[in-house]
Amino acid sequence: MTTKPTAVFIALAALTVAGFFILSKVITGQNTEKGQPPALANRPTPTPKPQATVSPTSVKGPVTEYQLRDDLKQSQILLDQLKTDIASGAWDKANGHFAELEQKTRILPAPQLNHPDISPVMQDFLALYKVQLGRALAQQDAQQARFATNQLFGIVSEQRARFGSRGVPLEFQRLHFLIREVEIWNQAGDQEMARLRAISLRDAWKEIRPVIAARRNGSEQAKNFDALIEKLSTFEQNQDLSTLLSDLGKGFDQMNTLFQRASRQPGASANTGKTSDDD
Repeated sequence: MTTKPTAVFIALAALTVAGFFILSKVITGQNTEKGQPPALANRPTPTPKPQATVSPTSVKGPVTEYQLRDDLKQSQILLDQLKTDIASGAWDKANGHFAELEQKTRILPAPQLNHPDISPVMQDFLALYKVQLGRALAQQDAQQARFATNQLFGIVSEQRARFGSRGVPLEFQRLHFLIREVEIWNQAGDQEMARLRAISLRDAWKEIRPVIAARRNGSEQAKNFDALIEKLSTFEQNQDLSTLLSDLGKGFDQMNTLFQRASRQPGASANTGKTSDDD
């Protein structure tokens, strides 16, 4: 009589196993319909990352020619202030003026090989010497700071001559750059570089002299600068050039007034009093 309970027990066990089997098939079928492998069905789906968007207000418009001229002018002023700061050891002021310079030169035109007024190489050098100047100021290295400052001054001056409305020749701007170069290398005690820059200065003067002499009251100033260039040619190695270089700087400033006067046209606006000069 013990066979009936045993048979019932076996039947119940079989039904239980069959139930588990049917349940597992149902679950597997649901996961397969959702396109997920059974082993990954319970894993959370990663949340997609939001796509970056560009705000229309963050895109700057093109730099106007007036803004470009003004930024170049302000950059020259800042570089002159940096020159004074470095000479006096005012490093805090120098760092402040350098920060302003970076801001002014940040929006200059991007290099374009097909643009007649923008030199990609000069733009590359502009970026290079800004980095060098920043490092020199951080290290309070006066010699390197003076060198980088003058390189930047030469680049900015050339760009201003190309874009400005004063009609100042590029050769005249180079004259200013070379006077400072002779001064820098003389201060550094590098007589070879000072001599090479002095030769370049004489050659640059030969190119620009006819332009100076042709201007009103320019002949006398050209003769005065002739005498200074002649003195520079006769200086011997290891001689002190400080006084002569100061006189060369003053002579350049006097000649610079010839271009400033020439750029002030009588046809200025009667309402604003402004002239065509961008100074």
